[in-house]
Amino acid sequence: MSEKSSDWQKIEDLKRQYPDEWLLVKVEDKDALGIPTVGRLLSHTKDANSIWDEVAGLRGRFYIFYTGEILKDTAVIFYA
Repeated sequence: MSEKSSDWQKIEDLKRQYPDEWLLVKVEDKDALGIPTVGRLLSHTKDANSIWDEVAGLRGRFYIFYTGEILKDTAVIFYA
């Protein structure tokens, strides 16, 4: 797991800064469709399982996403 950041950043900037990683972001702002646009990076990792360990016990609006390419015919399933 990585160091934690305290600065609000655009989601698009985070995607470029951390390629091919899972990001956990506290949401600050969303667009008209409800898609997060600005947030605070809480954690990033290459390991999908460890990002979910970070979420346990957190409160608030969070966004977890992968910044890399998801291959065609690949499914991503989340279980909580």
